[in-house]
Amino acid sequence: MPEPIRTDDIPDGITIHIDEKVNIRRFNTLMISGIALAIMLYPFLSLLFLSPMQDLLYRLIFSRFLIWAVLGILYLYARYGEMQPFLLWKEEKYDALFYIKAIVGVYLLCFASALAAHIPAWLGLHENNSILHKMGVIMQQYPVLLVFAAITAGITEELVFRGYILSRLSLFFKNRHWPVLISAALFSFMHLGYKTVSELLFSFLIGVVMAYHYQKYRNIKVVIIVHFLVDVIAMSLFRGHR
Repeated sequence: MPEPIRTDDIPDGITIHIDEKVNIRRFNTLMISGIALAIMLYPFLSLLFLSPMQDLLYRLIFSRFLIWAVLGILYLYARYGEMQPFLLWKEEKYDALFYIKAIVGVYLLCFASALAAHIPAWLGLHENNSILHKMGVIMQQYPVLLVFAAITAGITEELVFRGYILSRLSLFFKNRHWPVLISAALFSFMHLGYKTVSELLFSFLIGVVMAYHYQKYRNIKVVIIVHFLVDVIAMSLFRGHR
């Protein structure tokens, strides 16, 4: 941390106004900028390094590394830009029984979210899920990629959207529900590339589930594990779907 400015250090002819309101505004600006960085950085890097003309397998693999890069850049921003811990909420510790109950409970809520997300399809909405189908075929051919993709999503997305974004949004709202809903909406927005209503709805619902759990229990490990399980099981079951 820099040393505080002393009046003896200020050269003659220069006037510096130290205002607590200015410091608060700067802090808020840093927090908002970090949230914007978390949302916009991956699409920006994708435009630079990825193209629809490239092979889908290449894009799947390289995009995972881009997501890890986003997490690294965001960590550096928190550490050296905000000068704050990446996780603003202190990680709470629990016994083994809590983890078992929490993982099973949150996973079941995510399963219920998947059912709810398919209601539009059951009501007659027909969607083109060709992107998901092509991904499923590739995952069938490369199971190592399936696991790598699930691990990447579980760790990076939970750290970014729940660990980083949710905790910072909570600084701006007294109502605890708004940070949850906004972070879930941003999480859903990042899944626009799948181009299906069911996937957007599912992403929003599990974003709500994960955010409420992390908000209440302040333990990022549970939501990371559940996110990994949701993705690896869903992608495994999707394999062979035509």
